[in-house]
This record gives sequence, C-alpha cells and structure tokens, in this order.
Amino acid sequence: MQPPIENGKSVILYHRSYRKLPGSVQLFLLQFVCMAVPLAALTAYNYPKLTHAICLLAETILSPFYAHDTVMITQGPFLAAVGYLNFLNVPGKYPTFGFSIVNFAISLVLLLFLVYFCKPRPLNICLIPIVTVHMLASCFFAVSPNLFPYDTADYSYLYMVQQISILLFVPFIMGVALLPLPSGTMTKFLTMIATYLYSLTFGTVRYVAILYFLSKASLLYMALLFFAFGPLLDFAYIVGIYSIHVTWLAKKIKGDFSLWRW
Repeated sequence: MQPPIENGKSVILYHRSYRKLPGSVQLFLLQFVCMAVPLAALTAYNYPKLTHAICLLAETILSPFYAHDTVMITQGPFLAAVGYLNFLNVPGKYPTFGFSIVNFAISLVLLLFLVYFCKPRPLNICLIPIVTVHMLASCFFAVSPNLFPYDTADYSYLYMVQQISILLFVPFIMGVALLPLPSGTMTKFLTMIATYLYSLTFGTVRYVAILYFLSKASLLYMALLFFAFGPLLDFAYIVGIYSIHVTWLAKKIKGDFSLWRW
C-alpha cells in the first residue's frame, strides 16, 4: 500500500482539474526521431514493393473468380521521386435501372425507420448519413449512370493511395500519442508496430473484399463502402489500440505518485 503523502499541497499543481504526466521534451523528440520517423521513411521508400506485394496477393485470391487476363496489376503516380504505386484492375459492373430503384426504395424506408422509429443511439446516428449517401447514389444511377466518373480501377487506385497514406500516418500519430506516456520504450515501439501491422493486414483484406464486391455486385455501392469502411474505420482501430495501451498503463502505475500527480 502506498504511504500517505505528508504534504499534499506540494504536489497539487495549478490546473487541479486533471492528472499530469512528467516527461522530457528532449527524450520525446529523440524517441520520435528513432522510432516514428524511420518507420514512416521505410514505408515511403518501399511503397512500390509494398503495393506490388499487396496486389500479388489480391490477384491470387481474386483471379479464380474472373475470366482469364481480366485481373491485372496496373501502376499509377504517387511520389514521383520514389516510384509508381501499384494497384489492381478488375472488371466493374454498372447497376440496372431496376436495381437502382430497388436500392433507392430500401434506403428510403430504412432512413425513415432510423429517423422516426429508432432512438438516437450512436450506431443509429452513424447509420443515418451512410444510408442517406446510398440513397442519393441509387437516385444518381437511376437517373444518369453514364455520368458516373469512376470505375473499379479508379477506386482501386484511390484506395491504394489512401492505404499507403494511412501507413505513413500511423507512425506519426502513434508516436505523438504514445511516446509522452511513462511506459517502456520497447512497449511503446511494439504498440506502434502492432498498429502498423494491423493497418497493413486489415487494409489488404478490406481491399480484396471491396474490389470483389464492387465488381460482382455493382459500382452503386462504391460511396456506401467508402463511408462505411473507409478512413473512419482506420481512425477507430487506431484509437482502439491506443486505448488498450493506455488502459493497461493506467492500471500498472495507478498507485505510483512519482508518475501520476494532481
């Protein structure tokens, strides 16, 4: 049991409204330069090989479901000084008029149900804009599908740009969030690596699933998939992994008054 503090006012800081973690700016900068910057630099330097490996895996998984030579790896610009970005090109499928109308009707009914018959819970609040986007997309494809400016190749390229950008972003955001905490250097580094690997694995699985769904179902679902399973989901798991680390750390040092000070 932690002995009582003789003079409590000596550790009560001016803010008094939250706990403060002691730390060194110099140590933070040193760890950031030694851990976060090299990981982001390796990603930036090797993204042509990384995206090619992702595309090879996706091509191996998807090729049996398509005609011969319809699934192919294509290149597009990203960082001119490094090289091209690889992405997968698969055949797309435009929705019929009837298919668009059915999706519009289902979206409208679901939207009315969420607005008028469901309690304003967090999940319902998230579903309302997603359903609205899909309803508008269904209306667009029912009226003028030929004006839709994207196909599966465009989505594939933009997705790969998004994924590499997230992999570049993860070391910096996790570095800023984790490195000031009083946990071990190796623990913080392993948490950063775990977030990076999770992002890479989840992003690859999501890439394969979305391309398959868009090509087999319809391009109608492009906007829906982006808003439901796009960057917002990446933000959610980054926050989730950070929360796990902080929860573990808080339980570990909750009684150490040399670290937690009011």
